[in-house]
Amino acid sequence: MLGISSEYTVPGGRVRAVSIRWLQFASFIILTGASAGPTLPASLTRFVDALPIPPRIQAEGHPADLTVTIDQFQTKIHRDLPAVTEWGYDGSSPGPTIEVERGQQLTVHWQSRLPVTHLFPAPAGADQVWPDVRSVTHLHGAAVLESDPMDRTQNNDGWPDNTIVPGEEQLAEYPNDQTARLLWYHDHAMGETGRNVAAGLEGLYEIHDDYERSLNLPAGPYEIPLLLSTKQVNADGTLGYSDDISKEFWGNAAAVNGKLWPYLKVEPRKYRFRIVNAANARSFSLKLVDDQSRKPGPAFYQIGTGSGFLEKTAILDDPSSPSAPRLILAPAERADVIIDFSAVAGHTFTLTNNAYDQSDDEVSLPKIMQFRVAATASTSDTSSLPLTMQPIPRLDPAAAKAARQIVFDTMKMPDGSDMLLLNGKRWHDPIAERPVLGTTEVWDLVNPLIATHPFHIHMVQFQVLDRRLFDASAYIKTGKITYLADAVPPAPNEMGWKDTVRALPQMVTRIIIRFGPYPGYYVYHCHILEHEDMDMMRPFQVVAAPESDSADNSQ
Repeated sequence: MLGISSEYTVPGGRVRAVSIRWLQFASFIILTGASAGPTLPASLTRFVDALPIPPRIQAEGHPADLTVTIDQFQTKIHRDLPAVTEWGYDGSSPGPTIEVERGQQLTVHWQSRLPVTHLFPAPAGADQVWPDVRSVTHLHGAAVLESDPMDRTQNNDGWPDNTIVPGEEQLAEYPNDQTARLLWYHDHAMGETGRNVAAGLEGLYEIHDDYERSLNLPAGPYEIPLLLSTKQVNADGTLGYSDDISKEFWGNAAAVNGKLWPYLKVEPRKYRFRIVNAANARSFSLKLVDDQSRKPGPAFYQIGTGSGFLEKTAILDDPSSPSAPRLILAPAERADVIIDFSAVAGHTFTLTNNAYDQSDDEVSLPKIMQFRVAATASTSDTSSLPLTMQPIPRLDPAAAKAARQIVFDTMKMPDGSDMLLLNGKRWHDPIAERPVLGTTEVWDLVNPLIATHPFHIHMVQFQVLDRRLFDASAYIKTGKITYLADAVPPAPNEMGWKDTVRALPQMVTRIIIRFGPYPGYYVYHCHILEHEDMDMMRPFQVVAAPESDSADNSQ
């Protein structure tokens, strides 16, 4: 049990240990060429299946109580493939989109009905101490109380060690006292997250409020979730996963809402798209391109992140500017986007992607899905496209009570292999960070490696301050940071609250965090799932402020 001493054991009294081979990192770069990795069956064609919309569950009651099953089923992910076996929630992957009102408390009974044998073989190097099938659901972006992380009856945050096996239940309470935003839920079992999410354990969760409704955004059939992921389709049409835990799971097929390369019929009007990158490891750099003229399609108007609305709408993929920034989403990042199709009636557009990590095992996925714009709209469009929203006060670094470094690094194991770590510590090492409830801290994310790492902190929201290039080679030798350029401010679409940020290679990414609203035990980690499974994840504790202290409660 995790206590004041910061030391704890996993069930059965055994401390988990993993030994892996060195992961060959690759920079996040922009390319369009294909790799020599695995390819899909030649018969598989793009844009032949309609985009499915996940089922919706509107929480009812105050507080509301909901049972969601975690189960195995068969489903069609492409017209030309036989039905495949997947895991999901309530019989679908993605699972149902759960909708709540701000402040509406919700209790969810996450009940596992999975078989005792995993859908995929355990990859080489994976921990074989625990059961082959174990799960725990984390609501990503939620502010919840996690006072005792090993209490299964109140495992609100989804503590990675506090897993359930088939036939058991995880009970979680979600206060939902957050502004309107798109969260998502997914499996978070320690050492098993990548394999479980690749099997299909992910879904969306929306919080709504009166301010959101006052904006008169596209709604109903004109508000559409887009959960982006990848799948590995084998030559026989079955699904696969990485054969070694030291390999990121790239997949060789693009999936949106569980379908491979789907199409969506839209009307010539405004649409609101709630986009989440739910891929294990792959980043996306997105832009619409006209199938006939090959010219850029309508702009993306990003009005929010995964942590609520921006103060000012960020215009991406502006067709009038060849150098306009694309919508880039690393794993776990979300974007609230409006696209106006009113001027392009009758056109067809492909959602293109030119993010490609140039890994030996990665296949480039230059096309994601297709949009087919009808000739006319069925009704007049009275929705709005806001360019400004509510002000977002910026946290002041001068008011920070502490400054910390989080270093992305490796550790040499006794067998000669290397392990991916944060600050040189493994998951079960004693807690090193104990921020005080209500106080503000600045964290420097120091990444001397040559890969981008999406960095996620549970429970809290933060703001990006800046990024700055440093001499990574000198740092590796001396441990001292020598900056090579001036600090670069965050992009306009990073100026809101966030819970996941791209820690770019050979850069120091500074974020500022107010720790609250709850004390308890939480987690920070790289959101490349195979990385967190290899111990690039650490616990931290938010401690209650002494009565004599005056906490900083600004946001």
